[in-house]
Amino acid sequence: MPPRVAPKSYQILVKTHQVTVFLTVPQSATIAVLKDEALSALSSRVATEDENFPHVSSTDDFELARKEKSRSGVIYDALEPEKNIRGLLANWEVLYFQFRDEESNLMPVDVSQPALVDDEEEEPPANKGKRKAPSE
Repeated sequence: MPPRVAPKSYQILVKTHQVTVFLTVPQSATIAVLKDEALSALSSRVATEDENFPHVSSTDDFELARKEKSRSGVIYDALEPEKNIRGLLANWEVLYFQFRDEESNLMPVDVSQPALVDDEEEEPPANKGKRKAPSE
């Protein structure tokens, strides 16, 4: 089988709160271009309807961060805007929004993972299994 050819464009997922933004950027793009695309998505009407959702007006209001696991827990490492995506990110990589407060300090990442099971538990079926037939 021939080796896989790298895609011309990367699909990058960026998460915050209960929102996931799908971005498509060329391999040659920088993190700054990715932030511009993310700003466009954050400025859409869908994102601005939620009161808990941070309002951003420029790319200076947030950073894109990569989730890294360490012994002390999970940390989010902000990506430098001048870095090239090729070699830094993988296709379908998940990044996170890290917003800035009024003093330009980075706030903690706020992401809610959806539940894998419904909140309402179903009742187990009442003894519907295989068993011996009653003897006569």
